[in-house]
Amino acid sequence: MNIKTSFRTRIIALSILTSATFVFSQCKKDTLDETLVESPATTEISEAIQVKAVAADGITSSSYYLVNSLPSGYVKDGSRDYTSYVQAAVSKYSNIVFPGFPIQVNDKGITIGSNKTITFQEGSQLRLKPTSNGGYNILNIYGVSNVTLYNPVIVGDRDNHIGTGGESGMGIGIRGSSNISIYSPNITNCWGDGIYIGQVNNSVNPKNIIIKDAYLRKNRRDGISVISADGLLLDNIYAGYTDGTAPYCGINFEPNNSKCEFKNIRINNPRTENNRSRGIQIGTRHLVGDTDKSVDITIVNHVDIGSTDNAFRLSVRNMDGNTGKMFGTLNIVNPSWRGTKNNVPLNLESAHAGFKTSISSPEIINTSGRTLTYAEAYKVLITQASRAPLTITEAIGSVTAPVESVEEPSNSTEPAPSAPSTNTSGVVFAVNAGGSAFTAANGITYSADKNYSGGSTYKSGNSISNTSDDALYQSERKGNFKYSIPVSKGTYEITFKMAEVYHKASGKRQFDVIGEGVSLISNMDIFSQAGSNKAYDVVRRITVNDGTLNLSFNTDIDNAKISAFHIIKE
Repeated sequence: MNIKTSFRTRIIALSILTSATFVFSQCKKDTLDETLVESPATTEISEAIQVKAVAADGITSSSYYLVNSLPSGYVKDGSRDYTSYVQAAVSKYSNIVFPGFPIQVNDKGITIGSNKTITFQEGSQLRLKPTSNGGYNILNIYGVSNVTLYNPVIVGDRDNHIGTGGESGMGIGIRGSSNISIYSPNITNCWGDGIYIGQVNNSVNPKNIIIKDAYLRKNRRDGISVISADGLLLDNIYAGYTDGTAPYCGINFEPNNSKCEFKNIRINNPRTENNRSRGIQIGTRHLVGDTDKSVDITIVNHVDIGSTDNAFRLSVRNMDGNTGKMFGTLNIVNPSWRGTKNNVPLNLESAHAGFKTSISSPEIINTSGRTLTYAEAYKVLITQASRAPLTITEAIGSVTAPVESVEEPSNSTEPAPSAPSTNTSGVVFAVNAGGSAFTAANGITYSADKNYSGGSTYKSGNSISNTSDDALYQSERKGNFKYSIPVSKGTYEITFKMAEVYHKASGKRQFDVIGEGVSLISNMDIFSQAGSNKAYDVVRRITVNDGTLNLSFNTDIDNAKISAFHIIKE
């Protein structure tokens, strides 16, 4: 579904990072089909992720169409260098639309100024002209603010690069910039990183960066390199098949100096696959100088398949001679680490007792395809973390991180989604969709289905995993339907409860949930997110100004559905 409103009203707002406490439901998020685990080298995952709906765009009535700046007789096959024409238009106009065909640019790249919105139409593509330059930025976002990119497709020159030197050929380079949002980037075959996030002059740190629904494949150095960030949300990132030059990671945190920061960082649903070294790596050797440093990072639902060395590596240590200490937390929630080629999914070392790492509800699948029991997984992880403070828990509970305030983008109007609240006393409405009244283990009483219009009901007798409240997930309302709930004005947290009890594969069901005219859930495929007969909860925040909370469930494929939901007033 393509909602023709500003994409700012649809995204996960960066203000999610300001929460001091993250509390997660006890659902295990299996984001990829288990049958793919049998062959970690398979490419089906990559192709499935690559073929996804194009995000909404920033096109308005005043948008400037770049095709109008191309020379007479321009080609549409990306075979001619149009760098100067593209740069002139991007410099002049504030809202630019790229045409739906490939355009070639040279290693000067395209520099993007402040207050720019750029939309790449379906079929758009920036192709780098082969170069011997080992350092380039195909899109260069340097020392600016308020930039939004929709659906950029970038193809680097690694397959026909002239020469062998260098490793800094970036698809998108973000340096010392703030309030940068990039939606659905597709970046492949760069000589260095797909996306680079770093400083200006080794001192100006990037701030408030959102990257959502990224597809980063076959880049030579890293899918994403994060040198420094104060306020970073990576949401639904795929980074796979990175090889060519070290460190060969999907997502790599590697500070250059002690002025770098790793603050207010959240990574939701990262998927890393068959990277030559590691899925996600965090190294802090250059971060701590002679003053203390605080770091906070939360990673939720990391899936790694077949990365050679480790699914995840953390190294917390100082450069020789530096005396500063590092404090803070790394919270890893619901990881699913599958088929690491040496069966060593984790490498964890720390010289700082004040920096704490927790892993909640880990799933470890070995190279033979067997899922380890919790006791086995615990033994594997704790052994590999013998030199670092580590807490491992079987069930997901409260995960607390000292997160500093992050400035929310000024034109974001969607209420930020949140982690579930532990306070159930503020429940103002709870319904068991398609079912009868039920009191859950947490004490919330869900009424029989009411306040709906449209749709039909279905009930399954299947046992539901990852919950003790099977009855809440066995019934459902399905089709195209709405709920209208009388509430007072204010901000509310909605916990949507669902399970795929009918389909046995991804791509069979897809739907959207709209609340008060704002997209709360888009392109939901429950099986893709949680597998079959597994409880899966999604939490969103919303503001109601008219006394009625209106929720619409809209079908994209087969039937939209919901099993239950409850609403808490904040």
